Amino acid sequence: MSRKLPPEADSVALIRRALGMCRMMSGWPDDVLDELAAIARLGRYDKRTPIMVGDRARREVLVVASGRLEVEGVDASGVRFVLSMHGPGEIVSLVRLLKNIRFVYDFQAHEGTTIVFLPGDPLLAILDAHPLLWRDVCMLMLSRLHEQIATQQRRALGHTANHVADALVQLALAHGQAVEGGSALSLRISQSDLAAMLAMSRQTVNKELRVLAHSGVIDAAYGRITVQDLDALRRLAEGRPLRSG
Repeated sequence: MSRKLPPEADSVALIRRALGMCRMMSGWPDDVLDELAAIARLGRYDKRTPIMVGDRARREVLVVASGRLEVEGVDASGVRFVLSMHGPGEIVSLVRLLKNIRFVYDFQAHEGTTIVFLPGDPLLAILDAHPLLWRDVCMLMLSRLHEQIATQQRRALGHTANHVADALVQLALAHGQAVEGGSALSLRISQSDLAAMLAMSRQTVNKELRVLAHSGVIDAAYGRITVQDLDALRRLAEGRPLRSG
């Protein structure tokens, strides 16, 4: 469910801080960020709460202020799948700046999550008033396109073990939290969510996770996966042996 929002002044400060964290906007002038904050609205959501439910056509761009946001859908057989996951400072759904597009995916709070919503037409007006900012939009989209192509290539050439390893590498790099006193990275993700991201059965993913855990590459617990050896996981994702040498 949606949570009660903080007082107005606190909301504006939180919006402004979230926009400043956004990689795409990090170099934008303060006056532009102030303009964006003036058109934005804030939403807070509990874990597993659908966002923009029943209103897929709403043209708003999302910036994650805190928590984790899932982009998900349901296939023809009714099986849920997760397209991507986004954390603080990430901007999501820039494609919603386009008009007359049918959106077939939904958003869900992976945990307690705060979102900044930027309405499409006012955002377009601000970008058009500052044309140089379009460069940052284009560079971000090109970077994401490259990542998608690289991921598709790796997964087309690999096997199930490689696919699982690749997903864990990408998640660890984007969302991993350093474990105190070591180089391990902790991920708050369930095996069911990982299976949904890979469009695999939970049983298949669990089998591969057990192999990785037995090799000492990860540690899997309820709702959490800890990457103990990121380099070994990278090698497996690329189709190389787990250990070098």
